[in-house]
Amino acid sequence: MLRSIFSSAIGMLGAIYCLGVSGAGLQTGPKCLVDDKWDYHFQETGGAYLFNRTQWYLCEEPPNVVLWNLSLFSLLVVVSCLEIVLCGIQLVNATVGVICGDCRKKVRQREVELWRDRLALGYVLTHFLFSAELSSLRLH
Repeated sequence: MLRSIFSSAIGMLGAIYCLGVSGAGLQTGPKCLVDDKWDYHFQETGGAYLFNRTQWYLCEEPPNVVLWNLSLFSLLVVVSCLEIVLCGIQLVNATVGVICGDCRKKVRQREVELWRDRLALGYVLTHFLFSAELSSLRLH
């Protein structure tokens, strides 16, 4: 269980890092060729280029790079948010398992012993009754 906590925590840190890098990639925009100059031309817009499609076609090379950048980093944002949620749930689950794992095992062990005793008593009574009936049948 402790290994699960560490794995979930590392997964969550990776997802947070991915979310930060993807958000920065969306805000900065792609590096492209405009007027024979390779640069991050959308960096000064602060992400406003995402809502202005006419600016997307200012990039001469590579073709459709803004659409590619938008698709890739948006997908990474969604997946990293999902990973944060899932790793967070697993982190809570594993932490509860580490803290309360022994408590549930003790209760479960007591239940098993109780049922074993009940079944053993039932077996003894059934065996005694059937053996008494069989012995009474044999005597007659």
